[in-house]
Amino acid sequence: MDNNNDYLDQLAEIRRLMEKSSKFMSLSGFSGIFLGLYALVGGYLVWDFLGNLSLTEPRKIMMIFLVAAIVLVASLATALWFSIRQAKKTNQQIWGPSSRQLLFNLILPLTTGGAFAILLTAGGHYTLVAPALLVFYGLALAIAARYTHRELYFAGLAQILLGLVALALPQYGLLLWAAGFGVVHILYGLYMYFVHEREPLNPGK
Repeated sequence: MDNNNDYLDQLAEIRRLMEKSSKFMSLSGFSGIFLGLYALVGGYLVWDFLGNLSLTEPRKIMMIFLVAAIVLVASLATALWFSIRQAKKTNQQIWGPSSRQLLFNLILPLTTGGAFAILLTAGGHYTLVAPALLVFYGLALAIAARYTHRELYFAGLAQILLGLVALALPQYGLLLWAAGFGVVHILYGLYMYFVHEREPLNPGK
């Protein structure tokens, strides 16, 4: 029985090492939490701008894009900082083959989705922007999950589902966008922290 347990432990260790070499496992749960908080704050500001009757339509669009840019830059900086911190903690390269694969698989759907959203805005199709961002972002997460924690796949599915609901219910687009980029990120980050990152309370037991 002990030999069988040792054999299973060895197989688990081999699998862990292979996974570590082929996947980027340094995505931090804290980055997800902060990204979600940034999105919720940004969503509230956009909601406030949309309801401000003193702002003209071009002014509202400019303010929304400014908020989006600030949220994007803050999110990227936070994700990078926490990833570097987590990579050092787990002795993994921050810019290795696995992280490059992850990044390259994120770039295409994200840039395509961003360009599509800009074209929708330029064409006056404002109610389609939130669904498009959610769906393309969800696709990016689902694809990138092959190169990192598999939980990212389910976060991506949640984003896609919310995007489709936002497409069917455009009057709730901003609320569903906040749910996807805000709440889903926070829940994902909390799960990642408690499952993968938190130190055990009794490590010796």
